[in-house]
Amino acid sequence: MNAAIKRIVMNTTKRSRLAVIIAGALGVAAALTMGASAASPRFYEDDPIWQERDTEDASGMKPLEVDLIVDLTTNLLARSAAGDARAQNVNTLGEVPDSSWFTNRAGRRPLTPEDVFIGPDTTPGPEPGTWTVTSSKSDGVTPGFTIRDTKGQLWFLKFDPPGYRGMATGTEVAVTKLMWALGYHVPENHIAYMRRDQLVIADGAKFTPPGGTRRPMRIDDLDTLLERADREPDGAYRIVASKALPGKPIGRVRFFDTRPDDPNDVVPHQHRRELRAYGVFAAWLNHTDAKAINSLEFVRHHLLDFGSALGSAGVAPADFWEGSEYLIEPGDMVRQMMSFGFSFPKWHTTKFYEAPSIGRLPDDNTNFNPDLWKPRVPNQAFLHARADDKFWAAQKLMTLKTDLLRAAIRAGDFRDPKSEAFLARALAERRDAIGRAYLTAINPIVDPALDDDGVLTFRNAAVDADFAKAPGGYRAVWFRFDNATATSDRIGETSGRTSRIEAPVGLPRRAGAFVKVQLSGVGALLPSWEKPIDVFFRYGDGQWRLAGVGRLPEA
Repeated sequence: MNAAIKRIVMNTTKRSRLAVIIAGALGVAAALTMGASAASPRFYEDDPIWQERDTEDASGMKPLEVDLIVDLTTNLLARSAAGDARAQNVNTLGEVPDSSWFTNRAGRRPLTPEDVFIGPDTTPGPEPGTWTVTSSKSDGVTPGFTIRDTKGQLWFLKFDPPGYRGMATGTEVAVTKLMWALGYHVPENHIAYMRRDQLVIADGAKFTPPGGTRRPMRIDDLDTLLERADREPDGAYRIVASKALPGKPIGRVRFFDTRPDDPNDVVPHQHRRELRAYGVFAAWLNHTDAKAINSLEFVRHHLLDFGSALGSAGVAPADFWEGSEYLIEPGDMVRQMMSFGFSFPKWHTTKFYEAPSIGRLPDDNTNFNPDLWKPRVPNQAFLHARADDKFWAAQKLMTLKTDLLRAAIRAGDFRDPKSEAFLARALAERRDAIGRAYLTAINPIVDPALDDDGVLTFRNAAVDADFAKAPGGYRAVWFRFDNATATSDRIGETSGRTSRIEAPVGLPRRAGAFVKVQLSGVGALLPSWEKPIDVFFRYGDGQWRLAGVGRLPEA
């Protein structure tokens, strides 16, 4: 999708409708693409935009449930179909605007440990007293109830499996806080405690026993469900209480295509940068269960159910192979048969840290390779992620300093100081490994600015994080840029040994003028740093303002 069409999709309701028409026309005749590009400016007056206008009336949407088997099959069949298309929902800086999918937090504003500890929470949790059970949990692998507390607030309760106190519940809360910090919409989750005699059954409550049919819930059904839950020495049950989201659920979020009944859903999900980047964050958190059933749409799109992350698989510690293989790996099966069982994957020899409170994770994560990490099921958004999507994710992740990680772990209340310290170390090691892999893979110049004196300044994200040595210098090739025709007229070239470069003589200084700068490293150890990024500045009100950044301009 060209820049003009992306701008149409993200700016106004009228343009959103037009984008669909134009996108269809693009598939019919390439000549229309050329015509649309020539007739539309590269940048609009309000670029870069930071708020996606996805507020068309969606009252006609119907609940859409995703069949887990169909979703699994679709993703397995499509795992090799990922292309190299640029993310289609980014602004002119390559950033993701706030929307019904995402809200910029980490990297956009400073976060404190207290911010992360609180996360999305607006209450201290369920009100104490008698809780009325309205239904039992009907999906997922852990037992659970839906209850109303004494104030009538609806909550979803889940438990730890027997013998693993804190593992599923603590993981759910800690990962929720971290995903909130990264910008995703998540539910409000709390660690709480309940006793069996707090529960009463609501009139009309239903229960589906294993292998049975749905019927009215009986009091002994509660005991059946609680048999699969860990119990405190005093007889109480530790729970994670998830506050019901406002509005009416309309189904799960698929990680591919769009919903035809949602007028705001115009970008295929596999081409949304925040969903592609979710693959990087899932690798960091070992969230192997990242699939459609663990998401929910209320027109505002939420990610939820993080109990199968870090070292937890929800009902037991994460299996040794999780994070290294898909559930179905035809290639590995063939290799095993051809080697008569003597071909061993790397995870067979990996040393793991294991504890009932957190489950199982590799003990040493300093050499974690995010490109080798796999969820249980292929995810089309993850497969479509390009180097610039991963760079964006790594930038976000590096802003989560270790004190913020500890705050999220503290919110999980694992009650195991040794394992909590291990989790903080493991997450920091995996964070740094991801930064090392993705901040160095492409030109890492960020935050360019051009002052009134014509001095260009910027940062090198990889060097700032101490993941690579600075190049011998930097080169800037300057152009006058015609915003109406997207053509460039070279002004000259300047260079410098530091991240401060003087502009050449002849910069245009009339209102609305643009300059384009191709900025690259010189004498870098990594060849990718010598491939320039395109930086655009607009002149107005006596100063230069950043209008756009193209991190992979050749793609």
